[in-house]
Amino acid sequence: EHSGIVPDLLCIGKGMSSGFPISACVGTAKVMDRWPESRGEAIHTSTSLGNPAGCAAALASIAEIERLGLVERAADLEAPLSSMLQELRDAAGGRIGQVRGRGLMWGIECVDMTGAPSPSIAAAVVSGALRRGVIVLAAGPSCNVVSLSPSLTITLEQLRFGADVLRDAISELS
Repeated sequence: EHSGIVPDLLCIGKGMSSGFPISACVGTAKVMDRWPESRGEAIHTSTSLGNPAGCAAALASIAEIERLGLVERAADLEAPLSSMLQELRDAAGGRIGQVRGRGLMWGIECVDMTGAPSPSIAAAVVSGALRRGVIVLAAGPSCNVVSLSPSLTITLEQLRFGADVLRDAISELS
């Protein structure tokens, strides 16, 4: 949606059910109508196929997301979080390459002084943040990206706290 792209197929999962196991593949009528009509349950799709608990969790979660305006909230917090993370990058002494994200899902690329991916810096930031009470993960092909995906209910004050924790974790690197 951010880029104006309308996919033919979209695979979605636990995000629509607040973590409860469920998945779905949704698509345009043009694509979905080409799928042959079902002649019964397919073994490979039965794990979460129409599970009543998963469907109930998804419906309840989507209702709460809409009621609380969480999509709009993520959009509103994007600019302040981006600003905090750009400031963090600027103060990191060359240890942060790109900072990228949308809404409340962001990545902080850790690099060495030559600009090469640095999984050891990412691991140190993850460890330093955890010692200070903030959980972040290292991700990416080189495991050098500190991944941020806070709850959509997070407050601006909590985001600032998290950014301060990351700044402290980065500043203790030698």
